[in-house]
Amino acid sequence: MVRRYAFGLLALLLLLVGCQQRGPIDLESLKGRARAGDAAAFRELVELLSVAERQLNDRVYPLIIELGEPAIPFLLDEVNTEDRIRREHVIAALGTLKVPQAVEPIGRVLGDKSLKRRYIAAWSLGEIGDPRGIPFLLPALGDEDGEVQRYAVRALIKINSEAVAPLLAFLETASARATAGAVRALGDIGDSRALPALLQRVAGPSRQDVLHALGKLKDPRAEAALIDGLADADWQSRMNAAMSLGALGGPAAAAALEKVVEDEVLVVREWAARSLEMISGSHVKYRNEQGEYVLPYSIYH
Repeated sequence: MVRRYAFGLLALLLLLVGCQQRGPIDLESLKGRARAGDAAAFRELVELLSVAERQLNDRVYPLIIELGEPAIPFLLDEVNTEDRIRREHVIAALGTLKVPQAVEPIGRVLGDKSLKRRYIAAWSLGEIGDPRGIPFLLPALGDEDGEVQRYAVRALIKINSEAVAPLLAFLETASARATAGAVRALGDIGDSRALPALLQRVAGPSRQDVLHALGKLKDPRAEAALIDGLADADWQSRMNAAMSLGALGGPAAAAALEKVVEDEVLVVREWAARSLEMISGSHVKYRNEQGEYVLPYSIYH
């Protein structure tokens, strides 16, 4: 490992010295050589992704994306480079180019907690959108790095319906932190297969997220659980329940929301009025911070 790192550092130093000796790099010439199939030009372009001076790597990156498929083998060779900056650009490029054969090596990077900024690997797996990335993304839902968790959720949402069954199986043994991420993903995917699992967890530690997700499923069978959520001691749970009922509520939900329009928390009152308006089709006012009764601001147009 140390020897490999030292070799990589030496190669970078030699590259930088070479750049200084020969003056400005002619990127257009490099691109032209690469287009002609020059492997050395491809390798040099990928190596330049390490060079942040004068934003050189930011100029090289779009050239590699433009070169497209012929650049893929050279990018794959560098997924596991010790150079963090190059690794991040390489993984991002493979995601942008949606390279299925990059799923496994990028997944291994995502799982290596010794590496920084692993959220880029999660993002890339979402861009590729291959279901083979799911086994790497599920553990990331419980990652202590919040950015990794957030991007894993987004990636699973992008993979969409093919992630539903694995997410439901994962929930059976998931930690509280991972459960919250899985619930958010299932809510945004919006597949009715998730309803029983969400209802089963509506009284659990991820209650806030579950109440929010139930609204995104827009399944009337969740109405009773959401009405119950309007009476929760936690204001965020009440807010999420009020928010969710607008998309699926009926007469029973309307009656419950009429009471919540007078909730002690402003944002709960506002969402209750907004959802009641969606259900009834009539304007509903709520009490603002100044004690005036006003119409809720429309977020839908």
